[in-house]
Amino acid sequence: MSAPSQPAANAPESATTALYRAALGPVNTAHYLSLFARFDEAGRASPAWNWAAGLITLNWLAFRQVWLAALVYVACAEGLALLILGLARRFLHWPPAVEWGVLGALLALCIAIPGAYGNAWLHADTRRRMTRAVREARTVREACEALEKQASTRRRLWGLVALNALLVGSLVAGYVAWSWAPAEPPTEVTAPASAPVAPPAPPEPLVETPAQTTVEPATEPAAAAASEPAVVEVPREVVVEPPASEPVAPVPPPILAPIPKPPAPEPAAAASTREYAINVGLFADPANAEKAHARLLEEGLPAFTQIVEMPKGARTRVRVGPFADRHAVEAAAERIRSLGLEAQIYQP
Repeated sequence: MSAPSQPAANAPESATTALYRAALGPVNTAHYLSLFARFDEAGRASPAWNWAAGLITLNWLAFRQVWLAALVYVACAEGLALLILGLARRFLHWPPAVEWGVLGALLALCIAIPGAYGNAWLHADTRRRMTRAVREARTVREACEALEKQASTRRRLWGLVALNALLVGSLVAGYVAWSWAPAEPPTEVTAPASAPVAPPAPPEPLVETPAQTTVEPATEPAAAAASEPAVVEVPREVVVEPPASEPVAPVPPPILAPIPKPPAPEPAAAASTREYAINVGLFADPANAEKAHARLLEEGLPAFTQIVEMPKGARTRVRVGPFADRHAVEAAAERIRSLGLEAQIYQP
């Protein structure tokens, strides 16, 4: 009984395999040839894991020159990241834990999808380049030569490695330079020596006391009668001395009454202002707190919000107030309860 025939070691490869080899280049060619042969036998490209495509997606796509898939990958990844960090953070108000979870899921998708379908993308792109080369060439050899000129080489691989090392080194150097940058001392503004700064003048008293003026009696009646009336200039008043024909008695200085001090505010009156307020509720969802706050403001109530840190996370407190007396705060509480909200009166 004869042994089964074995394929010859130096059997010529098919034209399709030669075109595949020329299009793939010298890097990891045997692995992709066996993978593409399985795809061609099945008639379709099935998912097959590729570590390089999953972990360093952009570098792998650039090395294999799958430009259309690289463009779609970047557009989808950046679009989803902007959607999560921009619109979702602005309108949905996710807690930080939920936001980090969504970003982690997005990162997992960015690794899993290229890792599972990267080989299929490369197979489709290689078949497209082979078809174009065969259409433009006269023979299979010319098509293989044209594909070899466009194939990825080891020189291209080391160029990408050097580019990534340069980018990583630039980021590390920038971070180190920013971390060790000395803080600039605060600059002191000093006045020039030619113009010294004078100390501020003390404020003038609000109550002005009239100047004390005295009128001396006339000692010589005859001489005073012949002369004109004497005018005495004072800082704030002008006193005209009467004629000396009639003796004038000395005017005593005015008696200044002490200026009364303003009465101190009574403790009861000071404590009566802003004495009452209303606690509406403590909300875990900031969106619900904003809705309640907006409804209270539409009703003309002086509502405000406060952020309270609690062991289970930040909470938003909605309150209304302050009110001057008990009657006003009870009336406001009735209005709040009519809106379907809670109203607890308290004294801060």
